[in-house]
Amino acid sequence: MPYTWGEDGTRIHYDRWGDPDGEPLLLIQGLGADRRGWALQRRALGRRYQCVALDNRGVGRSDAPPGPYDLAMMAGDAMAVLDDAG
Repeated sequence: MPYTWGEDGTRIHYDRWGDPDGEPLLLIQGLGADRRGWALQRRALGRRYQCVALDNRGVGRSDAPPGPYDLAMMAGDAMAVLDDAG
């Protein structure tokens, strides 16, 4: 399971699955949930898309540095995941 790093060095975990030729789809869970929340949709989405689901900082397998966290920081983490996932 891959990891990448946010601008401040926070390790961000993500999963990839699906059609390697499909359109990319980034899946971001809501507050306090992790990437496993997409389990029921995994098969259906994977038939059509290259799926990438991340654990936001502070949840799942991502690091949990002291907060507070803000929207710009979380968006930067998502961009780091997209860059790393290709």
